[in-house]
Amino acid sequence: MLTHPLRRLIRCLAGLLFLALVAAPSGSAWCLPQPIGPLSDYGSVLDRHGKEQIQTLIGQAKASWGIDVWILASWENPYDDAQRYASSVLQAWGLSKGKTLLAAFVKTGKDWSVGVVAGQATTSAHPGLADAVRRGAASLVSHGQIPEAMARLFVALDRELTPAAATSRPGRATGKTLAIVLSCAAGLGLVLFALRRVCPRCGRILALSGRRSSTTYGGERRVYYCRRCGYTRAKGGDG
Repeated sequence: MLTHPLRRLIRCLAGLLFLALVAAPSGSAWCLPQPIGPLSDYGSVLDRHGKEQIQTLIGQAKASWGIDVWILASWENPYDDAQRYASSVLQAWGLSKGKTLLAAFVKTGKDWSVGVVAGQATTSAHPGLADAVRRGAASLVSHGQIPEAMARLFVALDRELTPAAATSRPGRATGKTLAIVLSCAAGLGLVLFALRRVCPRCGRILALSGRRSSTTYGGERRVYYCRRCGYTRAKGGDG
């Protein structure tokens, strides 16, 4: 009597299991860690002082650039690829659309790797930022210096964003400086011209005589004269 209901129950359970497997997030997303905060040190790589330092840097990045930086350190990676792991964590933590930057430090065996991904708002404003930040920390990660690599993230972040933020200001400063230099040079040129070629008596431009006067040492001096008042001056002395 139980044969028919039992078969139906088995078929229902099998169907539910199939649906669960199909609907299950790929890459063992159920194994992804939950965020403790902007800094989730599941890998226990930071001491108390190190955590305070990184949290301070996270706050400074937010204040300076408006970017929410999230950092994860873990000994578990269901993907065996840090970059893919970071992308999955960004999605799972609801950070994929904001002005965010997430770095996932993952230890596999004895080796560490890092993946850095950015939210859509960050990518739109600063294309390539995540890759540049990851490269900035990659060398330290390869040597297992994870606390130092975390701090280096922010050095790379500042290096990438500071030129972009100051692009307009140096251009304006250079333009103003050039204008001041040219104005000073023009003014100096006018002063020298006035001292050499303007008549001190009437202000008329001095003409250059065709003849040249001889000096005591056998040289020659050019003679400038004024057509209006008759003032003359040899080059190097007054007439």
